[in-house]
Amino acid sequence: MALLVGALLAPFVFFSTPMKAWENPHSALLVLQNAMYPIERLWQVAANGVSHTWQRYIGLSDAANQNLTLRSQLAAMQSRIMDYDEQVQETGRLRKLLGFSGRSDKRLIAAEVIGHNELGQFESIRITRGSSDGVRVGMPVVAADGVVGKVIRTGMHFSDVQLLVDHDFHLDVLLQRTRVRGVLSGAAHTHCTLQLHKRVEIRIGDTLITSGIVGGFPKGLPVGRVMRITYETDNVAQSVTVEPWVDHNRLEEVMIIFSPDPELEKIANAAGPKWLDEALNMQGR
Repeated sequence: MALLVGALLAPFVFFSTPMKAWENPHSALLVLQNAMYPIERLWQVAANGVSHTWQRYIGLSDAANQNLTLRSQLAAMQSRIMDYDEQVQETGRLRKLLGFSGRSDKRLIAAEVIGHNELGQFESIRITRGSSDGVRVGMPVVAADGVVGKVIRTGMHFSDVQLLVDHDFHLDVLLQRTRVRGVLSGAAHTHCTLQLHKRVEIRIGDTLITSGIVGGFPKGLPVGRVMRITYETDNVAQSVTVEPWVDHNRLEEVMIIFSPDPELEKIANAAGPKWLDEALNMQGR
């Protein structure tokens, strides 16, 4: 214990004791100071080390706090940039839809896509407009790129849209280049097919548009492009594979045209509001 106290007091004794150049080198005080010098030196090194370590710790703590603050600010900026990009993309899509609506003389209403394949038996999407908005069964649904499908069922605040690629969807179309008519049918979830006589001139890349004769769709709407042409074994017909212009898997907004399909509307009116549910139940048996 006495040793520890001496070690602690030695530096103070050393510094507080006056030294003179002409003092006897063999005096007791000078001998004591020389004996205490290693302890004093060790104390000074230790004190400097502790001070340096403490300052470094404080510096690292400040740097760590600054790093956390900068990371938080960076995350906030990245989130704002993502929101801005999303708003830019949404604005672009809506401008395309508005551009389409400006070319149509029909009444249109915009809707957001909120679901896919809600009807198990149909290739379909669900949109945020329903009978309360005036939407009726058979109304055409389009996007900025072209035909999407038609309303197959309505609720108060939503509607289900049968897609162009559904195997039960049929649409009267024109080959834009040659003006030849045909009936397009959905197939394979992503494509459609068109059956034509083998003498009809058609090329890969040809564009199909709506004929405007049946189905409620105005004339001239883009439908798809020819991807493949094969000849049937009967040597009479040719089967044309068509890729729709609209990718329904990437749809976020659509436009409903207030021009219902008269034939489909007659069926819905005659069968009652639950006609589609009953038809689906019959198919499932």
